[in-house]
Amino acid sequence: PPQQPYPPQQPYPNQQLYPQQPYSGQPYPQQPYAGPRIVVSQPGGVAPNSNTVLAWIACCCFFWPLGLVAIIKARRSEEAIRAGNMEEARRQGESAKKFAIGAIVVDVVLGLVGGIVIIILYAIDAIGANDPDQKPWYY
Repeated sequence: PPQQPYPPQQPYPNQQLYPQQPYSGQPYPQQPYAGPRIVVSQPGGVAPNSNTVLAWIACCCFFWPLGLVAIIKARRSEEAIRAGNMEEARRQGESAKKFAIGAIVVDVVLGLVGGIVIIILYAIDAIGANDPDQKPWYY
């Protein structure tokens, strides 16, 4: 069977009822046409990449001293972009990229060297474990 509609709501005492507003059926007014858009290009051309994200990743996840230098270079690149000096921005952005890559390489190399040293020390300790008179290297 079809569902019955809700009964009309009873007004509260001393409540003034407002009549239903009629719908005129008129559409919303149209937005005025703004005309063609004019794009003005900067005289320095397209802004170069400042490599800010790479610099922050290098600083937070890898060798932080070089990553910090990369962040400073990237910041200088962004300042040069705002000033309109695209050549200086390009130079600073490339420098930031080099320092960030350097931070990643240094961290990987230090990790590998540290891992190799630990492996060698444990191997020496394992070899010396056969001699009861020899103390471990970490004493």
